[in-house]
Amino acid sequence: MKPNRQRILLAMLALMAVVQAGDWVLNTMIQGPLQLRRGKTEQLQADIRKREASLAETRNAARQIDGWMKQSLPSDPEVTRSVYRSWLLSLIRTTKLRNATVDSGSASTRKAKDNKVLFRSMPFSVRCRGSLAEFNAFLFQFSNAGHLHQISSMTLNPIGATGQFDISLGIETLLLVGRKGDTLNTAPSELLASKEFSHYQPIVKDNIFGIGIDNTDPMQHTIISAITFSNGTPLVWITEQLSSRTIQVGAGSDFDTVALSGRVIEVHDQDVIIETSGERMQFPIGKPFSEGIPAVRR
Repeated sequence: MKPNRQRILLAMLALMAVVQAGDWVLNTMIQGPLQLRRGKTEQLQADIRKREASLAETRNAARQIDGWMKQSLPSDPEVTRSVYRSWLLSLIRTTKLRNATVDSGSASTRKAKDNKVLFRSMPFSVRCRGSLAEFNAFLFQFSNAGHLHQISSMTLNPIGATGQFDISLGIETLLLVGRKGDTLNTAPSELLASKEFSHYQPIVKDNIFGIGIDNTDPMQHTIISAITFSNGTPLVWITEQLSSRTIQVGAGSDFDTVALSGRVIEVHDQDVIIETSGERMQFPIGKPFSEGIPAVRR
């Protein structure tokens, strides 16, 4: 016996209800929880990646702080004032700059919100004289030193057409709290693009002040030309051969030449002791200033 249309429709409706119920069960009871769990898993993985990145940044920051602590100047401002000034004067002498004076200012303090000291900064000022080649050597060694310092201002004034410059520098230094020791860091800096000084020589060749400048070293052409005595009082004659200028200086008096400035400390029959850049130098009569040697106390 054939089923009638009403029964077929009821069967189809029942089948559709079963299908819809199954779809609801699949979406609500199975796929829904799976998607929710998958979403939570992805969120957890994203959180893990974020925390790993944050941890890596923290470790990197810790390494940076360790590096800065090593490069920091001594935390005691008075110690820094002494050792860093001595280092600057030594660097000036090594690079053959002259007429140097190095001064320091008062240390300033940076504090956190809880009033805890984070670090101190101390300014230094340098005035000296020399050629562009000598100053280029100074800049290279200054930048290669592993200290927390930087040149904040710089002025170069050409001295006529002599090839010499009056140089003024402002330097800022950092003193981190907790930095141990009273000596400066000896490890070199990692900031230079090249460790080869020869790569910086084109700076001198491209000297924008170079037009009409005589690059003859005045230290090789400035001499103690004579030492005379009048009533037992000595008088030193200093001659600048490049300009044929001669000045007369008594013991204890200051003088200034293109090559060198300083104070006459002692006058002997065949040599003169001159104090310049905080150092006493011995200059024999008739010899160029470039042949001066550190003085030995007599």
